[in-house]
Amino acid sequence: MEQTKHLLLIISISSLLLSFSAEAICVPKNTTRQAHSPARLPSIRSPPHVSSPPRRPVASHSTPFDPAIKAICEKTDYPFLCMSSLAPFLASSNNPAALLEMAIKASVNYTEAALAKAMRLSSDPSTSSITKAYIADCQENYSDAIDNFNIAANAISSGDIGLMNSMLSGAISDFQTCDDGFAEMNELDSPFKEIDTNLSHMASNCLAIAALLP
Repeated sequence: MEQTKHLLLIISISSLLLSFSAEAICVPKNTTRQAHSPARLPSIRSPPHVSSPPRRPVASHSTPFDPAIKAICEKTDYPFLCMSSLAPFLASSNNPAALLEMAIKASVNYTEAALAKAMRLSSDPSTSSITKAYIADCQENYSDAIDNFNIAANAISSGDIGLMNSMLSGAISDFQTCDDGFAEMNELDSPFKEIDTNLSHMASNCLAIAALLP
């Protein structure tokens, strides 16, 4: 199941500028909701200034990942997510620094797409005022996370592991804070829950790769 969600993530990342689906608006929880199939990762689109990664074949369990990249990703907590999120940028490399740069770039792209989703929901007239308040907090969290990722990426060349760890951990905290806001209102479902979970896992993978730097 976890690997299936990760596969859905790379489909979403690969189509950031090409797909646009109806957005889920926060609604009161319905305890009588009928059983349904597992929720798919919401499709989200990057803002106009965001360049999507090069289009590549969608990663699957049969995708022949480069052995060197696979060996590094297997040292992370979410190896399939690591490999699938790198697929749009895939290039043969056994250099942890190069892979970390790609992993951070993938995380930035997906965070920017999440921010764009938040902006659309916030401007939707059907979104309640209380929901807009929490969405505004998430927008700030996503902006902070992007800054943290960029600072971490800039620290790669200088080999400042401490700064990288601090910024990547900060990004994880940003995603969790977004969800915590909605959790305070028990009757609201967060439209970013799955997105934030995947982003937290992507940042965690970045931390694991950073630990491999010499």
